[in-house]
Amino acid sequence: MRLSQISAMFSSSNSQVLISRVGSALHIKLNRPSQLNALNLPMIAELNQILDQTNQTSCIILSGEGGKAFCAGGDIKTLYFAKTQPSEQNPPSALKQFFFDEYKLDYRLATLKPVLVALMDGIVMGGGVGMSIHAPVRIATEKSVFAMPEAKLGLFTDVGGGYFLSRLPHRLGYYLGLGGFRLKGADLVHAGLADFYVQSSELQNLISKIGTVQSQNLTEVKNIVRQFQPSQIPEFTIKQQLQNIEPGYSGESLEQIFNNLQNHHNQKFGQDNLKILKEQCPLSLRIIFEQIKRGQKLDLRENLKMDYRIVRRIMQGTDFFEGVKQVLVDKNHVPSWSFKDALTIPQSEVDKYFAVLENEEELDI
Repeated sequence: MRLSQISAMFSSSNSQVLISRVGSALHIKLNRPSQLNALNLPMIAELNQILDQTNQTSCIILSGEGGKAFCAGGDIKTLYFAKTQPSEQNPPSALKQFFFDEYKLDYRLATLKPVLVALMDGIVMGGGVGMSIHAPVRIATEKSVFAMPEAKLGLFTDVGGGYFLSRLPHRLGYYLGLGGFRLKGADLVHAGLADFYVQSSELQNLISKIGTVQSQNLTEVKNIVRQFQPSQIPEFTIKQQLQNIEPGYSGESLEQIFNNLQNHHNQKFGQDNLKILKEQCPLSLRIIFEQIKRGQKLDLRENLKMDYRIVRRIMQGTDFFEGVKQVLVDKNHVPSWSFKDALTIPQSEVDKYFAVLENEEELDI
C-alpha cells in the first residue's frame, strides 16, 4: 500500500491516528483527544501501518491532537478491565500484547530512517514518553508536562526508563522515577528530556519549515528548529532544588536513598520526599531503583527487553491491578499492596522480575 493510499485512510477524524503531508515531511497526529491521546492497541497498529510506508520520507513529525496532551500514557484502564472484566473486544491476552507491541513501536520510532521530530506539547507521560523521549529531535513548549507516575499505580518506569532516566544529571532520573514528580515547559530541556524549547504558537510555522527539508538530514532539521527557539528560554524551575536532589537521591540502594532523605541537610525537603516515596507501591520502588541502576549499563534495545521481562511478571501479580483500581477506577487512593515496606522486600524477590523469560517469548527487537 502506498503512502497516498495510507493518507486517504487516515485523514478521517474518526481515525485514532491522523496523517498529512507537509512538503517532504509527514505529520502524524495522535487522535484520541478526549482520552488525552492515551495509547491503545488499535492506535499502535495504525501507527505501524503508517510507518511501513515512510522509509523514503525526509522527516516525521509526531504530535497529539486537542491542545492538552501529546500522549498521557498507555490506556491502562482498558488493561485493568481486560483482567477484571474480559470481553471478546478486550481479552486477557491484551495484557501481554499491549506491552509487546508498545515497546516494539518505541524501538521502531527510536531507530527510524526519517528524522523523527517529537512535539512534546501538553501532557507527556508513560507511553507518551516512550514515543517521544528516544527521538533525535524532541521539542518542549510552555504547555509541556512530563511525568513518570507509574510507582503510584503498582507499575514501573517502562518504555526504556532505565535507559533515559539513568543518563540524566544530578540523580534526576531517580528523583523523577521513584517520586513521579512533574517537570513543566523549559524544565524538560534543562533536565535533558528535550532538546529544544519552542512556543506552542510557533509550532505550525515550524512544521511548515521542516517540510522544506528534502532529505533525511538531522543536522538540517536541528538548525531549523534552533531558529524557532527563543534566544533565552525560561530558567530551570527546580535549579535551586538540585543541591537537595543530588545528595538525597544518591546511593547504591533504595535503603541508602531513604537514609539520605531521613538525615537530609534540608530537613523539609528530606521529610517531604520521604512521605511521597512511602505513598508509592513498595515493590514498584524496588523494581524502579533496580531498573535505573541496571539500565545505565545497557543500550536502549537491551533496556526495552528488560522492561518486557519486568512487565510480564507484574501482569501476573496483583499490585498493578490494585493500583489502577484504587487510583483510576474507584479513586479511593488507599491501595493494599503485596508488600508493606519497600526496604524489607528480599533482593531475591526483586531479581525475579529481571530474569530471562523461560516459558514465553522474549521481546524481539
